[in-house]
Amino acid sequence: MERKSALFGILVSIFERAYILVYEEKMNRQTSRLWSSWEDYMREWCRREDFRTALPQLLEGEDPDFQRHITKIAADSARNRQ
Repeated sequence: MERKSALFGILVSIFERAYILVYEEKMNRQTSRLWSSWEDYMREWCRREDFRTALPQLLEGEDPDFQRHITKIAADSARNRQ
């Protein structure tokens, strides 16, 4: 459980970094391709119930825009799993 928690923390940090560095409201083709790749990876992890459960605690103190973005992805993933 401790290793899983550490891994989840690292993933959230990497995802936040990608969000801050890559995500833009209006993206050119190359940036959009790069962002789609990151977002696919986020969606893949958000399909895991254990990751979604840990997410609120992992997001404490993170960028508010990133929090909203990944929380929406997690909620969409949870709905699609039902």
